[in-house]
Amino acid sequence: MKPKFFHPWSYEYNKAYERGRKNKWDYLRFWAKDHNLSLSAQLRLEWIIFYQTVGKKCAKDTADHFGISRKTFHKWLGRFDEANLKTLEEHSRAPKRKRDWMVTHQEEDSIISLRQQNMEFGKRKLRRIYFREHGVWISTWKIERVIRKHHLYPDPVKHDKQVEKRADSKPKVRISEIKDQIKQIKEFGFLWHIDAIIIWWYGQRRIIFTALEEITKIAFARIYKSNTSGYAEDFLKRLMYLVEGKVDLMHSDNGSEFKGDFEKACVKLNIFQIYSRPYTPKDNPALERFNSTIQHEWLDYSEVGLDDILEANLDLTQWLIKYNSYRPHEALDLDTPLEYADKIFFNKVLPMWPARTGTCSP
Repeated sequence: MKPKFFHPWSYEYNKAYERGRKNKWDYLRFWAKDHNLSLSAQLRLEWIIFYQTVGKKCAKDTADHFGISRKTFHKWLGRFDEANLKTLEEHSRAPKRKRDWMVTHQEEDSIISLRQQNMEFGKRKLRRIYFREHGVWISTWKIERVIRKHHLYPDPVKHDKQVEKRADSKPKVRISEIKDQIKQIKEFGFLWHIDAIIIWWYGQRRIIFTALEEITKIAFARIYKSNTSGYAEDFLKRLMYLVEGKVDLMHSDNGSEFKGDFEKACVKLNIFQIYSRPYTPKDNPALERFNSTIQHEWLDYSEVGLDDILEANLDLTQWLIKYNSYRPHEALDLDTPLEYADKIFFNKVLPMWPARTGTCSP
């Protein structure tokens, strides 16, 4: 049979406690379990019990024992009420006053009408047209809320699939979030930056995939006819061959070429992907500069051009040898990338020497 149990602040409880049937803390533990307090609340009760008994009312010893901060412990100690153990439950952090709809019926009807007539326009264009027709500026947030409420999308089915896909996708790690940690690691190949340059060459689409090592500025590039994830995977494998697998982190933008086959290859090769923030080129300034250099110092002077991809890659490889082993870099105190790598890593960086680079070209 379930034992008879009295509420902690009831008259019967006090009488039972006075008769010494059980100590106070055992009663409180039993009440917490019997009344389905959350596990986190029961754990906080254990903090209090330890503090009052074994800890001898020392907050420091209690916090150290449970691996929490003293600030956290004092917060719950202050909330604790022996007569109401539910004070150990986490309070809702939702704001007490929430924003109302704040769109009038007239505004809502006008936005619906405007959107239905111009399904191809975004909220900023609709805002301008709204001002033109009604003489009043309205926020883009109001327009977006009305569109969401009434599901006013050009293709609602496609939109729902995109929302579902975004909800299922894992959150991306942005380079801006781990920049401080990256600066502390001085190891060749720990971080590589990768990008794709799209060039229209006399009516033909050409893609130059580029990669740059974070510390030494050693660069690699290769030309393809398209920027699919399959070509990005091929580029990654060639890079891995050249640097003998010295790639730990791969930083890219949010382009589709760095998903699909490229993502699978990164998982297989044990490479962790990090990303730039959307529409933020300054998250990858060194590679953006290299992308400009490869066009101005190689393509503008190349006699081969991009007509034939095989010939273009051979010509590009010769330029990369010059870039990595002959061209002084101001960012490296006028050393070449390979000289700088040799100086910093004591002859540990050998894969990208000219003789090896040439073997990977065709």
